[in-house]
Amino acid sequence: MTPGGPREEQRVATGIPGLDTVLCGGLRKGRMYMVLGLPGAGKTILANQICFHQAAQGHRVLYLTLLAESHTELVSNLQTLSFFDPACVPGKISYLSAFTILEQGGLDALAELVRKEIKSHKASLLVLDGLLAAEELAPSRQALKKFIHGLQVVTGLIGCTTVVLTTGGDKGLRAEHTMVDGLLLLQQKNFGVRTLRELRVSKFRGSAYKLGQHGFEITGDGLTVYPRLESMVDGNLVPGAGKRDRDAFGVAGLDSMLKGGVPAGSTTILLGPPGSGKTLLGLSFLAEGARQGERSHYFAFYDAPERMLAQAAGVGLHLQPLMERGDLEVSFRPPTENILDKLGTELLTIVRSGRVRRIFLDGYEALRRASTRNTRVARFLAALVNECRVREVTLVYTAETTSAFGPEVKFPLKGISMVAENILFLRMVELHSGLRRFIAVLKVRNSAFDPAVRELEITNKGLKVGQPFAEGQMLMTGLARTRTPEPTPLPKPRSKPRAGSRSTAKAGTLSKPRRNVSKRRGT
Repeated sequence: MTPGGPREEQRVATGIPGLDTVLCGGLRKGRMYMVLGLPGAGKTILANQICFHQAAQGHRVLYLTLLAESHTELVSNLQTLSFFDPACVPGKISYLSAFTILEQGGLDALAELVRKEIKSHKASLLVLDGLLAAEELAPSRQALKKFIHGLQVVTGLIGCTTVVLTTGGDKGLRAEHTMVDGLLLLQQKNFGVRTLRELRVSKFRGSAYKLGQHGFEITGDGLTVYPRLESMVDGNLVPGAGKRDRDAFGVAGLDSMLKGGVPAGSTTILLGPPGSGKTLLGLSFLAEGARQGERSHYFAFYDAPERMLAQAAGVGLHLQPLMERGDLEVSFRPPTENILDKLGTELLTIVRSGRVRRIFLDGYEALRRASTRNTRVARFLAALVNECRVREVTLVYTAETTSAFGPEVKFPLKGISMVAENILFLRMVELHSGLRRFIAVLKVRNSAFDPAVRELEITNKGLKVGQPFAEGQMLMTGLARTRTPEPTPLPKPRSKPRAGSRSTAKAGTLSKPRRNVSKRRGT
């Protein structure tokens, strides 16, 4: 701390993955925080996870419960979680049931117990579980406010951080909510048949924090919070001068159309119906990067690694050696009930690792299904695109068109310009009673490109982009027509002369010119 400068703030780390990120460093030392949530929301697990993390750091913790459940039952339920360490109980973490004291002596007796136990255990962290019981037994709202204020004074003087757990009672803002230094709300929300957990910080005095709803899950390891991706990206950062100019796909004809490849650090959409070759093209992009010594990452939803390797080998892409060498990474998660913020955390970790230069995300539809709010996916992608641009990571992702054939092509999301700088369009057309694939470049930001529509062939030796389709027209509609040459006009046939006419005269015989003699009147 510099003389005359701001006092260095001491933080109490929660040890909950992602939560300290949302809180921009953790809880502030000696402050009081309230965690609200209905039964089953995860309040007790959250508080105990903080307790065991602080105990592991050498601090002493007092966990005081006002619930009818005994602390013995509470500890028994915690033993199934990986963060539970029996060596910390009762040495570093002391569990104490105060329900009987509250019931018999009221708030004054409870306040006295808290003061005595904090000093006795020399606790630096206090958890008060079950404030609702104190609310119900308080003679008035004013008495409850007095109790909370007294608790703040005592804990603040000795530097003991306090976490109060409650269901929140009635809806709306309560007086005690305004008194504490921070409010954390845990919720379970139903979206159709799905139930998702979300955390929101609605108040945090004296410190910045991440706004909005952040997804979290409870597993055998306890709580894991996934900060909202949009809140994690710094929009003020600008990309620096890159060392790479172009990133090629490794498909000669396509790289020629792109004048060497897509700009490094840009984002490209592979747009097309199922079966048009999007995934194989993305894998070719990763393989080319690995061959150039650039580490690449395949973020997959539809094909497990074993299946992906077999499919790629079938078209001449042998990716196994690249994976064994460490130049190609593969991560797979089934497209079932994913949490969008969890996917965002994983993607952000890959981008910020500094080791990956190319990412292939397959694909957009899985992100849309992971989101419970469809309008959010575009903002999610925009944040990811910005982060990739700043870190000079080239991103390619697939997006399915809504129809395979037809005169109209609809983009799967609105505001496509903010989520992609380059667009490659793949489609199948019916031509000469057969299906043929083609590829076209619709857009490459700030760069020239070949706008021709070219045939895309999938062979056992890889992908091949051929010459422009000179024989067809209306290919972009998916309903191609054969281009036929315009017929050459034929000369008009001469009419045959009739027999006995003057035109049958022999050559060299000149017929006398016919003299028109007008008949004079009176002759």
